[in-house]
Amino acid sequence: MHTISMLLLPALVLLSDILCGASAGEVAPKYEHTDHLTGKTLLCDKCPPGTHMTAHCTTTKSTQCKQCRENHYTELWNYLPRCLYCNNLCLGNMEVEKECSAVSNRVCRCKEGFYWTNDFCMRHLECGPGYGVQTKGTSQNNTVCETCSDGYFSNSSSALEPCVKQQECAHGQIVLLPSTIYQDTVCGSCQDLANGGETLRAISSKCFSMHRMRVGKLRKFVSRYIHKSGEEGCNTGSLSRGPLLDEIKEWLKQAPAETVKNLPEMLKAVQCNSMAEKLEKSLKEIEQTTNCSLSL
Repeated sequence: MHTISMLLLPALVLLSDILCGASAGEVAPKYEHTDHLTGKTLLCDKCPPGTHMTAHCTTTKSTQCKQCRENHYTELWNYLPRCLYCNNLCLGNMEVEKECSAVSNRVCRCKEGFYWTNDFCMRHLECGPGYGVQTKGTSQNNTVCETCSDGYFSNSSSALEPCVKQQECAHGQIVLLPSTIYQDTVCGSCQDLANGGETLRAISSKCFSMHRMRVGKLRKFVSRYIHKSGEEGCNTGSLSRGPLLDEIKEWLKQAPAETVKNLPEMLKAVQCNSMAEKLEKSLKEIEQTTNCSLSL
């Protein structure tokens, strides 16, 4: 029996060290406690991170510690009567970066596309037409936008894309519409312009980007000609300017050439008269500056 006791003693000492937080080379910090039986002030060992105190030390026993239960933790040496609850809940636009453990609370971070500000995860700012992303947003910082410099443009809203270099017209092509910070150069030939198709699509898309149509009129145009609902605002009531313009540009890429040629009249039909006049004016200017003939 004496031999068995001698064999068990090292294991019991090791278990006591684990529960009381003794680790190689580390001395447990102390706290003062008044023994209720003797009235003496004792210096007790604190419990290590990941545990809590179940009994103060006495003149004959060291501090008693117990491992934290699931979803509870202690991060520091302590003499708490119970472990702390992992109360960080990653909700809404947040996700778990580090799960709760015995020694740390749950750590949350903003989801991709969001950043932390004023105790909320907010969506990264999108740089609008004429602006590009200078610095992409992170989980801690918003997007930084910059105005497109000479020779560069942006014709969409994005939280990721920088300004794009404007194209140079290939040999045999002419500049039908010069570039701006909002739109790329439109290149082509008089034949391209007369045939409609891609060249006229590009010119029309540029006019939509540059002309500040009212959101209500954009919705009316999208409802009638793209969604073909016949009802003003149907399925578009929640869309803002950016998504509406994106829908129109996608539609222009696929619309038949004859439909694109008839675009000024379509705009007038939904009371977008200013936009229709702008488009007609742009086409007339192209005819005058390039000597191309365009019949719509």
